Amino acid sequence: MRDELVTEKRMFGTTALCAQGKVFMFPWRQNLVFKLPADRVAELISANSGELFDPGHGRTSPTWVAVYPSVHKAWPALADAARDFVQGRRPGDQPSQA
Repeated sequence: MRDELVTEKRMFGTTALCAQGKVFMFPWRQNLVFKLPADRVAELISANSGELFDPGHGRTSPTWVAVYPSVHKAWPALADAARDFVQGRRPGDQPSQA
């Protein structure tokens, strides 16, 4: 992902990507974890493309999904959607011009 507004942060022993200081994705075990709207997370889970992210203490969030490698071709689009989500953009919004 090449975006000069994206920064890195250490989290859960791995490197997470942030936009405006908010984490939007990171690798976890064999999956990539994305922060997405709850309805999109539910769609991915219903399609057997991922599961609610659990960092290991039984607490999940409806906006964090661990997406399986079997759907790795969707990862770039999900990364864009996750970045937009944490920046408060909705699908179809134009990216802000810096």
